[in-house]
Amino acid sequence: MRIVANEKMILRNSQIGKYATFGGLALLVGALVINILALTNQSNPTLLIYVVVAFFVGFTLTNIGTLFTNRWGRRPDRALAESLKGLDERFTMYNYRLGAPHVIVGPSGAIVLLPKYQSGPVAYDGRKWTNPGARRGMFGLFNPDPLGNPLAEAAGEVDNLSRFIKKKAPELNLAPQAVVVFMHPRAEVMAKDTPLPVLHAKQLKDYIRRLPKDPAFKPKDLDALAQ
Repeated sequence: MRIVANEKMILRNSQIGKYATFGGLALLVGALVINILALTNQSNPTLLIYVVVAFFVGFTLTNIGTLFTNRWGRRPDRALAESLKGLDERFTMYNYRLGAPHVIVGPSGAIVLLPKYQSGPVAYDGRKWTNPGARRGMFGLFNPDPLGNPLAEAAGEVDNLSRFIKKKAPELNLAPQAVVVFMHPRAEVMAKDTPLPVLHAKQLKDYIRRLPKDPAFKPKDLDALAQ
């Protein structure tokens, strides 16, 4: 399997996540120190303004850093590539190159992969998703990725890919598919009769291999577009 990735974007956003997290933590610590000074020096009320500003800026930066680190720092492109290891040269995985973050292209067409990192039981009852036992951080700080609605997210990424193709190469006749992939080793996926495939990372390679071929699809066209 070939891998085509936008390494510059991945590196840049990983660094944003790291520096935003460290900067946010520094401001939160600074807010605590200033608050202590304000309590011991009540004759200077302007210190309280600094406390509020430092706290909210630090809180915002920390959450931005956590968001970027969860999406970019953990390198889902590498984790997906490891799950697909063993596929032959007919397959190519594009990371951050085709409008959607992760797209694998092969004899069956183009498939958008949506990685999710929840652990423990993850269930879908036909209406809503639940992840009982998920960690919750105080005030939203350091939370893992929220489960959200993976089906809606995957459908949105398919739309992103379709719009990208329509804009860059409208002559391509492409009908993308999508798969929701739970990456955590301890994830327990309990989702049946979903409109899109939902599976664990260890099932991904076999699923891709079993897909029927699409004789009308030409992977070389998509490859040329990505380049």
